Amino acid sequence: MVGHLPALRTRGLGPPGPTVPPDPMIPACQDREALMTRVTRHFIKVDGRLVHYRRAGQGPVLLALHQSPRDSAELLPLMQAMAPFATVIAPDNPGFGLSDPLPPGPATVDRFADGVDRLMDALGLTSAAFYGFHTGACIANRFAVLYPHRVSGLVVDGFMLMEEPERADLLANYLPAFHPQWDGGHLAWAWHRIRDQGIFFPWYRRDPSARLSRPKPDLTRIHDQIMEFLRAGDSYRTGYEAALSYRPAADMATLTVPALLFAAQDDPLHRYLSKLPPLPCGVTTGTAPNRTAAWDVVTGFLRGHLPVEPAPAVPDFTARGVTDGIAWVAGGQGAPCLRLHDLGGAGSLLPPPSAGAWLAPDLPGMGDSEAVADPGDLAAMADAIAGLLTTRGWTGGEVEGWGYGAAVASLLARRHPGLATRLALHSGITEPPLDLHPVEGGGHLLAAWQQARDSHLFAPGNGVLPGPNRLQAETWYWLKAAPILDRAWKALGAGG
Repeated sequence: MVGHLPALRTRGLGPPGPTVPPDPMIPACQDREALMTRVTRHFIKVDGRLVHYRRAGQGPVLLALHQSPRDSAELLPLMQAMAPFATVIAPDNPGFGLSDPLPPGPATVDRFADGVDRLMDALGLTSAAFYGFHTGACIANRFAVLYPHRVSGLVVDGFMLMEEPERADLLANYLPAFHPQWDGGHLAWAWHRIRDQGIFFPWYRRDPSARLSRPKPDLTRIHDQIMEFLRAGDSYRTGYEAALSYRPAADMATLTVPALLFAAQDDPLHRYLSKLPPLPCGVTTGTAPNRTAAWDVVTGFLRGHLPVEPAPAVPDFTARGVTDGIAWVAGGQGAPCLRLHDLGGAGSLLPPPSAGAWLAPDLPGMGDSEAVADPGDLAAMADAIAGLLTTRGWTGGEVEGWGYGAAVASLLARRHPGLATRLALHSGITEPPLDLHPVEGGGHLLAAWQQARDSHLFAPGNGVLPGPNRLQAETWYWLKAAPILDRAWKALGAGG
């Protein structure tokens, strides 16, 4: 049976592309289980900067780079399609997803390309085939010019060959600063900024001449985009500015690696295909009717241009990771302590203890963890955390929890007594969380901002508000947890 993968949505320098029906992503000889390839998530330090990446498959390496302001999750369809043939590694670009931004400096594609070079060194990679989409296409194209000996083949998917007046206009207007404000007003601006991107192009030119022939933007899609935008924060400008400032034509004319310069016909950047300069031997162009059909062309090219060397093993990294869908952070030395956050939080938001070794997971369905257990079942949550501890070789120690995390900690101690030698339990939020499901107009964003504020103002403690940047991080995690908050709160009230 031929499997199907969802289409990638176009969300980059241009407006989002139309939704298209799924088409076969891999040849018919591949059965459906090939699409169920396990995708794992990892972290690594590169020049002191944290990089988060996804990995799937085995064999020679394909490096896949996403667009702005998204993260590597948008490349999951490509990862599943190519995993039967290659080890696909998809990092979050600097400043996006869970990757730290680049150090302060100019917003240039060269700096992003140099970051990929250093990432390859850290991962032990000699060479790879490259795929890049929009911003990722700019980075991949430039990387192939700067480091051709590390590139076995290249797909540049969506690029801009602008006249200078168009470039100047975009650079002057496309990238306003984004800074959290005490009153949450930045959230209303962000909502309409992202929504208008699906109505006008460019988004800031709100007049009939810029109106797109598209239906009303889909609420779920807007919410997904706003979450990506909010997580990047003001760092979104660096990736965008690097892409907008890049002039790829000269690099394309001098490529020395096999390359496919591609744009699907439903991609707003398709119009630039006709502006390409004369290309060297081995560099071809391509298109397809839509984003879904594009994958047949893209994956066909990539399969024919993979490197010879297989990927090395995943480098060990003990400070942060994702184990069986549960994200965690760890640190310190000495007596171990497990720390479990309250409802709607994340382990990374907890302050580290003053002494001892500590492990702070994101509870399933919250933080950056997947919903590997039902948050409405406290026993299942405790068992999931026990599974994490067992996998990580935990032999027992103190368990500290806040609110919902305290309830999970109590059940963990009862159900798995060998894992908890001592409990330290603290109160948490005292009122039911607000309904944070997406609503037209973006009101749920302000509700989440209020939820984050009230969690400090009206919870046990001194009622001191943190700064707006911290509140913004907490707001993001409240929004992430929206689908499970009601079930989790009811489970807490029922005592498990």
